[in-house]
Parts: sequence; structure tokens; C-alpha cells
Amino acid sequence: MPFCRLLCAYCDFVTVGGRAADIPRYVDGLVAEIGLRPADGELRTISFGGGTPSLLAPEQVARVIDAAKDRWSRFALAEVSLEANPSRRERPDWAGLRDAGVTRISLGVQSLLDADLVALARGHDAAEAREAFARARDAGFESVSIDLIYGIPGQGIADWADGLEAAIVLGPDHISCYALQLILAPDEWAAVPRSGALRWRRRMADLQDDAVAAEQYRLAESMLADAGYRHYELSSWARPGHESRHNGAYWARRPYTGVGAGAHSFDGLAERSWNVGDLDAYLAAVEAGRRPLGGKDPLDEPARAFEAMALGLRLIDGLQRRSFADEFGSDPLARWKRVASDFIEVTPERLRLTPDGRLFASEALLPFLPATG
Repeated sequence: MPFCRLLCAYCDFVTVGGRAADIPRYVDGLVAEIGLRPADGELRTISFGGGTPSLLAPEQVARVIDAAKDRWSRFALAEVSLEANPSRRERPDWAGLRDAGVTRISLGVQSLLDADLVALARGHDAAEAREAFARARDAGFESVSIDLIYGIPGQGIADWADGLEAAIVLGPDHISCYALQLILAPDEWAAVPRSGALRWRRRMADLQDDAVAAEQYRLAESMLADAGYRHYELSSWARPGHESRHNGAYWARRPYTGVGAGAHSFDGLAERSWNVGDLDAYLAAVEAGRRPLGGKDPLDEPARAFEAMALGLRLIDGLQRRSFADEFGSDPLARWKRVASDFIEVTPERLRLTPDGRLFASEALLPFLPATG
């Protein structure tokens, strides 16, 4: 769902502002695209990502869910998640979303400190975030996640600690902590930054301090563990039983179907693909009865093996060596002779990132990159 009331300068996703009137037409397009897509396997999870999916009316959300269930005749929905913005100017119909079939809310809180929200130019304050959380709870949502951002220029260690403590007091079931990443050039994953956003990113990037961000991450690990949250993925902490099932499919490399402008898909075997990101091009394609394909990325065996390592090591429990060997024919240590021991712990059953490796995950993956040229 690419629609937003305000466009955040740091956001890399496909978003559009000022086009709320196109939402009904877009929902028609989503339903049409679902009808164009293969429906193999059993539908397990649905995630409404954005943009701001909470701009949809409950009946529009229900229509998309029903279309997916009709398309995948075999379904056992374990989770229907929807991202929401906590601004009072939007005020989602929480009870209506619950009745529509949504089971999990992911709130884009970003911070519970007003100074951080001002620095990020967010369209809400901390009081609005707390109010939105309370309203979601009052509507009966038993699984509510919040996003927090660290590495914000001007956000010191003490500020981050105060924000974490405020989040713990709020009592979400799941907390995602993301470093502020300021992409300066687009790729197949990141949307082209607008000129104003690019100027903002460059200015903020000059003020970032990687050492402070690393200390903030360590503090999150400590404080959230003490508060009873299990660190199960690099950026994700959950109370028992509240881990994101939908995101778990990505890390486990299970097949998923991305529907909507800029959405990505994986066939579970050897091909990733993505839709066109431009909203008008997307609508024109689906209204003409065509899949709005933007591109494909075939994955050969070395690329699949690398992705297995990269995604497996995102999990705090790490990659199961036996599962890797069953799929690729050899133990990862036999395939790759050189493993960065400072970054990766080796046990008889698993490979997993060390505490330092979690801070340098990209560097830890370098030995596993497929050869090129």
C-alpha cells in the first residue's frame, strides 16, 4: 500500500502522497492482480505493508483478504499483519480492522521521544503513539508490534535508553529496532529518493556516528532481554509466541507472492521478481489484465547458497548446518573453507553470528559471496 499522508525523507519504499482518492481504484487493482498470480501451496500469512496500509477502510482490507483466500483455495491463516501510522490525523478504525480479519498490528512509532520524532520530521508525537497503541489494544488486538529507530543524529545513548524504557513500559508484544539508514542511490530494492529527501539524507548522514549507533544496539540487546523480550532476528525482539510469522517466511526462504506497486516475490526455488514501482504504470497494467512485472532475478546455485547463509545468519539462533547440507549437498564449512571467526560462531549444529558479528553482519558475509567475473 504505497499511499501516505506525509512522505518521510528517510523512507526507501514505494510511496505516494496526496493521492488518497486513488485508493479504491488501487484496491480494485490488487484484487485483479491476485487473480493473475499462481496460487500454488497453502496460504499461511498475509502482510499489508506500506506506505500506510491503515489508510484503508476495513471493508477494503477485508476485500483483499477475501480475494487471497478465494485465490488460494488451501489456506490456514496463522497471521494477518497490517502496518499502521499512529497519527491522530488518520485514526484507523481499529475495531473494524480486527473484524476484517487483521490479527496483528505493526505501529510505525519510530520513537517515544518527541525530539527524535522532530528530527525525523514525523507526522505524530509521542502522545499520539501511546494513544494509538492503547486504541489498538482496546479493539482487541493481542499482538501489537512497534518500530523504533536508532542512530538518529542528536540522539545520544541516554536518549535511546529513555526511549527504550518508554517502549518497555508501553508493553508491546514485539519490538523492531532499525538503524537509520540513509540510502543515497537507488537500486532494485530502494525507490529513487526525491530531491528534497536526498538533500535531507546527505545532511543527516554527515552527522551520523557509527560508534554511537553500535552502542545503542548493544543497549537494546541488554535492556530488551532484561524486560523479557527474546532477540530472535537481527532487528527483532518478541515476547514468546509473538515472533513475526510472515517475516519468518522471508528468512526461511519460503515462497511468497508480493502484490501491489513495487512488491517483491520469490518462487521458493530459483527466481525472485518484482512489480513496477510507479503507481500509474502498475494500475495501467492490472487494469489491462497484465501482470505488472518490473523485473526478474534468476538465482543460480551459488546465489541460492549465499542467500541461505545471508538469511540464516540474520536469525539469532543461526543457520542449521544439516539443513544447508541437505539442500546444497555439503556442509557450509566444507563449501567455504574460510569463515570469519571473530564474526561467526561455529557449533556442531549451527553457524551463528557472534555479538560482534551482529554489528558487522555485512562484513561477516563477505567470505560467502559468489565469485564474479
